[in-house]
Parts: sequence; C-alpha cells; structure tokens
Amino acid sequence: MAQLVSLIGVPHDPTLPIAARLRPDGKAPPGAIPALDCFEELRRELEKARPDALVIVGSDHLNQWFFNNMAPFTIGKPERLKGPFPSEIRSWGLESCDLPVHGGLARHMLKHGYEEGIDFAFSDEFIADHSFTIPVNFLRPEQDLPVVPAFVNLLAPPVPPGRRFVDVGRAMRSGIESFAGGERVALIVTGHMSNSVGGPGMLNNMTEPETDWDRAMWARIEANDVDAILQHSTWDRLYAAGNGTPGFLAYLLAFGAASRAPPTYRRLIATTAQPACAFLAWDEAALDGGRA
Repeated sequence: MAQLVSLIGVPHDPTLPIAARLRPDGKAPPGAIPALDCFEELRRELEKARPDALVIVGSDHLNQWFFNNMAPFTIGKPERLKGPFPSEIRSWGLESCDLPVHGGLARHMLKHGYEEGIDFAFSDEFIADHSFTIPVNFLRPEQDLPVVPAFVNLLAPPVPPGRRFVDVGRAMRSGIESFAGGERVALIVTGHMSNSVGGPGMLNNMTEPETDWDRAMWARIEANDVDAILQHSTWDRLYAAGNGTPGFLAYLLAFGAASRAPPTYRRLIATTAQPACAFLAWDEAALDGGRA
C-alpha cells in the first residue's frame, strides 16, 4: 500500500516569490527572509522524505469558481496540472507549473472519500492558481513528481466548519494509505494565519505583524490542542480576524491527517513584509506515531 511519509503546511503569499527573486541581489525585504528560510528548510525535509507523489490542497481565490458555484471539497483528476492564471503571472511574475497528475491515486481518493462519508466533487478542467504553484515552486522546484490537486472552499460562505476539514484530512490520509500502489506520498496544504485582502485591513500587518488572534491560535498549535483549535475555527470567529483568515481552515486538514500527532516543525513568521505566515510539518516518524 501507499504510505504518507511527509505532511507539510505552508503559506502562499504571492509577495514571497518576489522576495525570493530579489534576494540574490540583496534587495529582498528583510522581513521576508525568515519565511524564505522556512520554505528552504521544508524543501530539504521534503527531499529527505523521498516522495514518489504529492497531494496538494489549495484554494481558488474566486479565479474560476464563484459564490454561485462552489463545491466545499474537490479532487482534481485531469491529465496535467497547469497554472497559474495569466493575470497572476503579470501581477507577481510567478513561475508556471505543468505537472502530471497521478490519475490512479486521484480516482482512488475520490472513491475512498465516498466510502468514508466525504462527498468530494471532482473536476477535469481547471487552472491551478498561486495557492498551488507557489508551494510547488518553493518546495519541489524540480517539478518532477506527479501530483493530486485538491481544492477547498475557504472564501464563499457557507464554508464547512473546522471539524469537517479535520474529517476530510483524515479521509485523505486513509485514501492515500489504502491505495495499492506502494508510493511514498507527501501531503501539502496551504493557507493563512490572520489575513485581510482589500480595504484598509490589508495593511494592518505594517503596524501589527502579529495580532492577538495569531498569538492565541499559535499558542494552541504549540500545545497541539486540536480541540481548542477547532473550537475557535468557525467562520464567524475567523472572519472577525480578517476577511482572509478563514484560509486557516486549510491547516486543519493537516491536523486531521496527522491524527493528533504534534508537528515536528512549527514556525510562525510575523513581520511587516507580509501577513503572518505559519509553517508546519510532520515527518515520517511522527506520522507513524499518528498511524499507530
């Protein structure tokens, strides 16, 4: 059977690739350097895990699915994963992705979800936006592994509660580990800490890089208090911390897949260069403990 050998949670702030391009010339914002270093540390951790395939969970940011047509959880199963959107390349100079999709694993995870009570939607036609391409290009710049993309609704209410994201993470892991292919699989999720997009709240991190919400939620993560994390992961509570803060729900898939094992890597980067960034990872030994 396939095995989950690495579990990683990262941000996807589009200013970070800009900082990475400026870094060799010494022009990157100093506050972005710690986040870039975290990406590099996790790139090395992923490399050490020797994965054969990646499952990547991101969102769409209303680029192609909107308030009138939005599934809560979607498995992608086209032949290839391509992105990002041309507008994102123009705006931020993002690098493109063109990766083979592991169709067998995608279809198995889809059907396994139904058996586990998770009614995944599916799609063969979409473009992967920056929430997919940024993690790929930081964590696996070689773009040499097949992927299974999964979309989650983080923006268009009604959004599922935190406990449902945990359930989906658990089902995704069991779907991976019941696949009769023998692959070593890494699961990558990408989301936010406190975050606002548009309006005056978008610049709050310039004066308050780490909010009370960030401090309180990070303390729960440090304590691995999954129950408390879930209690505070409702749409209303997250939205009150910023209109993009419901993006934190994506991290709850990782907590579900980890089966309450504590992360072996955790860093909160809060500077004026970008909104607060959370970096989490569970290595193979920790996942084995969660599997027991």
